[in-house]
Amino acid sequence: MSAMIVKSRKANDLKLTAYHGHFATRHSHNSHYLDITRMKHECAMANIAAASLANHYVYEKEIDTVVCLDGSEVIGTFLARQLSQKNLFSLSSEKNVCVVTPEHDSNGLLIFRNNLRPMVSEKNAARALECIEYYGGTTQGVAAVFSALKQVGDIPVISLFSQEDIPGYVTSLVKDCPMCKAGQKIDALSNSYGFSPLT
Repeated sequence: MSAMIVKSRKANDLKLTAYHGHFATRHSHNSHYLDITRMKHECAMANIAAASLANHYVYEKEIDTVVCLDGSEVIGTFLARQLSQKNLFSLSSEKNVCVVTPEHDSNGLLIFRNNLRPMVSEKNAARALECIEYYGGTTQGVAAVFSALKQVGDIPVISLFSQEDIPGYVTSLVKDCPMCKAGQKIDALSNSYGFSPLT
């Protein structure tokens, strides 16, 4: 496996490490593992990431809940802070923006327990469209550190890094994996917590 540092086009201070190889997740095979650990866990990096994402929403969308996935709660907290700062033109200025994380059930579906439902029901939230709609919320935007998708449904995805930033990045369903078809062995199992090499 080789690694390279990639800088965000949207914020020069944001970097991720892209490991090249054959990575298997629960639902796909990928040509790279994108390590965003520092962005998710370091205060300064999380704040810069949140400020970059907030710029896309602060003047256009009223946000009252940020839904965090894959360990992004630190970024989500800074995002809520950025959105709710006192600002004459901000649509969420001086609001108490909630930051929530859904649980995964045994089938991998997202669920909100009763104590969190009031924070997503009949409110605007920021991710997991089906789950949010199921609980009565309205998705105002989808933001991600990295996304290979340009949009989810009718909603554009705002990301700090995209597929174009990672030369040769490929993601596919297991049955369509070009690396498997070429006989390339899987290098590691990966998820949002990291990767575990198989050799």
